[in-house]
Amino acid sequence: MEELTKQCPFCGQVINAAAIKCKYCGKWLEDPQPVHQEGWSQTQNQTPPPPPPPQPNYNQQYTQQPNYNPQYTQQQIVYAQQPRKTNGLGIAGFIMALISLFVGWIPIIGWVLWFLGLLFSFIGVFKVPRGLAIAGLVISLLGLFAIIAVTGGMWDAIQRGIANLE
Repeated sequence: MEELTKQCPFCGQVINAAAIKCKYCGKWLEDPQPVHQEGWSQTQNQTPPPPPPPQPNYNQQYTQQPNYNPQYTQQQIVYAQQPRKTNGLGIAGFIMALISLFVGWIPIIGWVLWFLGLLFSFIGVFKVPRGLAIAGLVISLLGLFAIIAVTGGMWDAIQRGIANLE
């Protein structure tokens, strides 16, 4: 039984045994010789037409991988973006600490906002990113000193008012 395939000496792919040119690398396996046909003479200074290229056999199942040539491969670089992380408690603590600085002179509302700002900022310090949580914590501590000063001033004014009434 005749072998129907052979291996290309240039790229090593399995090709048809009757092939004269490799369909993978494009190299000629044999030097194309001019074909002498009837009606052609060498004295006419014309060359016969080249032989038709071999047609692929679509009935055969394709079992080989395409020719892999590392010279022509390109490296693909994929940049995977990290999802942006937010710190909701840190942001809430920062905003409440800022608001408590402006409304801290109102006794009950200022104290509640200050406490919530301090609490949310403190919890937010343990989550990433920490920037606004730390800022909210610092502002809450500054607000604590302001609340102590305002409360102390109010307490002193109340004590003086009571002393004047007696």
